[in-house]
Amino acid sequence: MNAAAVFSNKLLLSAAQATASDIHFFPSSEKASIYFRIHGKRIFHREIPMRLFETLLSYYKFTSGMDIGEVRKPQNGTIQFETKDCLYSLRLSTLPVYNSESLAIRLLPQQATPQLNQLFLFPGQLSKMKKWISNRAGIILLTGPTGSVI
Repeated sequence: MNAAAVFSNKLLLSAAQATASDIHFFPSSEKASIYFRIHGKRIFHREIPMRLFETLLSYYKFTSGMDIGEVRKPQNGTIQFETKDCLYSLRLSTLPVYNSESLAIRLLPQQATPQLNQLFLFPGQLSKMKKWISNRAGIILLTGPTGSVI
């Protein structure tokens, strides 16, 4: 395993253990700052040399199917990451900044789908949903924050 893959595994494991929803990389001229988003708050994790960030960025872009040569346009990609407890779907996004690119990684745990009766606070909501489901036509639209269980 190359250095970028080893560093990536350690970083993703740290983020998963911290229950981070996102990892943000902010490059500057000599270093890149790494932040975790935990319960909606951006928490500083560490700084890495710019050379390591560029290697890591290329690794992430390549493994997620992005064009590693494209640095002037935003890009998106996905990869999988597995810990001993959970499988994560990672959504990666790059954005051109100054003379580099920033990188954001969304960690989406792929847990078991909850049962229908676990999704509602009140029994009346469940009975209403069951009534709607029994209709032969129509649409039911449920929305929530990105990555939410509901």
